[in-house]
This record gives sequence, C-alpha cells and structure tokens, in this order.
Amino acid sequence: MTTLTLPIKLSSGVQRAMAEHRAVLAMESTVLTHGLPYPDNFKVLEELERLCIDNGVEPATIIVLDGIAHIGMDEADIANLRDKMQNREQLHKFGRRDLPIALIKGLSGGTTVSATMLLAYYSGIKVFSTGGIGGVHRGWERTLDISSDLKALAEIPVIVVSAGCKAILDIPATLEYLETVGVPVIGWQTHDFPAFYSRKSGLKIDKVDSAKQLADIYKTMMALDAKSSGIILANPVPHEHEIPKDMISIHIEKAIQTAMEQGVGGKDLTPFLLSFLAESTQGLSVSTNLALLKNNVIIGAQIAKELV
Repeated sequence: MTTLTLPIKLSSGVQRAMAEHRAVLAMESTVLTHGLPYPDNFKVLEELERLCIDNGVEPATIIVLDGIAHIGMDEADIANLRDKMQNREQLHKFGRRDLPIALIKGLSGGTTVSATMLLAYYSGIKVFSTGGIGGVHRGWERTLDISSDLKALAEIPVIVVSAGCKAILDIPATLEYLETVGVPVIGWQTHDFPAFYSRKSGLKIDKVDSAKQLADIYKTMMALDAKSSGIILANPVPHEHEIPKDMISIHIEKAIQTAMEQGVGGKDLTPFLLSFLAESTQGLSVSTNLALLKNNVIIGAQIAKELV
C-alpha cells in the first residue's frame, strides 16, 4: 500500500519549538477568516500569537492556504492570507470532513474546532485554545443540527480550552451528548459549566485547580486508552468581561427567532446568530468573545508547558 504524503507544513517557529522540546499551543483560524472584519482580524492574530510567546509557548495558528494545511504561519503565509482577504469569497470554512477536499482541490480557508483538533493531533500538538466549541443547536429535535465538533471531541485526544460551548446552543443537551460519547468536561477552578458570555450556566461539572492536575488527568487517560477522547477544559470568561446571563439571553432569543423567520440553518446558522448578537449588543458580544479567547490562550499555555 502506497503511503500518502499529506500537504502539511509546520512553520519555522513550530519546527524549532518541537526540535527543542518546547511547548506548542494550537489555535483555530475561523475567527480570522470569518469572525472578524479586516484589518481587525490581523491585529487579533498578532495579539494572540504575542500572548502565546509572552506565556512561554510557541503559537500554532492552524489554517489551510492553497491546499496546504499550515501548523503555524510564517510571515509569507500571513502575507498570503492578507492578500486573500481582499476577496473573502475565496476563503472557506473547513470542518474535519472538509479537509480532504480542501487539500486536494487547493482551497483556502479557516479551520473550525473539529479540523483544528485533527491537524493539531496529527502534528503532535496536545493542547488547543479556542473561544467556544460547537454543540447541539436549540430545536435539534426538529433539525438534528449537531456540530461535528462533538464527534471530533469523542475521537481525537486533544485538550480543548474553551469558555464552554457557544451560548446560542442548547447547553444541557450538549453536555448530555458529551457524557454519552465519553468526553470529560472539566471546569477550570469551577464546578459550574460556563455559558460562554456568562461565567455560569447552573450546570455542574468536575473541576481542576491547576494546569498540572489537568495534565496528569490527560496522561492517565492516555495510559488507560490510547484511543481515548479529547478533554474539554471549560474556562469561564474573566469577571470584568462577563455579560450577565439574563441580559445576553434576551439577545439570543431574538437572534434565534430572526433566524427562524428568515429560514437560516445548517452551516449558515452559527455565523448568522453571532453576527446578529454583535449588532444587537452594539459590539459587546465581540469584545467579550475576544477577552475570553485571550484568557483561554493564557490557560492553554500553562497546560501545554506541563505536557512537554
């Protein structure tokens, strides 16, 4: 059987870090390609990568450019992405299932949680920081709309640091699904599963008190079963950036109702809802999203250093 050489490129920084046995932290790229306007997205990219370095880890922003999966970006890759931003229609959004098509067809785009997990694990990276995972959508009984992020979490042993699942989702159903497929959901110094924009959902989970404790749990899980699942580390948004649950719930209900009235669904639903919230909250949801993303990078860096 012929072994296929995959078009995957590690940045020079990631290559050096791995050769020197230094910690590497994976980050997704859909926030750059689809989540933020140009040129704000590049400012955020620079901030997040600088935050990684300041916290002692090598940043590995994962993205697909011209059919090559990049594990970290060099300056030339960032310049290539900047050029593509002039015509965003050529930038796609890739989940795990889309990667083979993207690599063969030479496409470009951001990687979602499921795709980033797969590429991180393939490259030997154990920790990935993101904003929030996808999950079970509200009204799933009618639509069966369940994010492929959950299947990836059930099958790929990567620690995913997030502020819980996106608040637009059915949070109790998402946690039930994760329990069914055996994914550990662990709170960072909390027993209350965070609700993305808000620190608490009222749903109880296990907790860890330190990065070492979580790293030891991951090592033990892998020793017990090499085909284990991922782990969700649920890290609440910092107090000063929290949007109270009662306040954000009003905007979310309005967003979901508008989506139903306009017949928005499938891949278009989450971007529509997040865009609606950004406008409805006059940008408050976006600033909170960025704050929790930075916070997840800081905690992810601590864990990555424990796993070197």
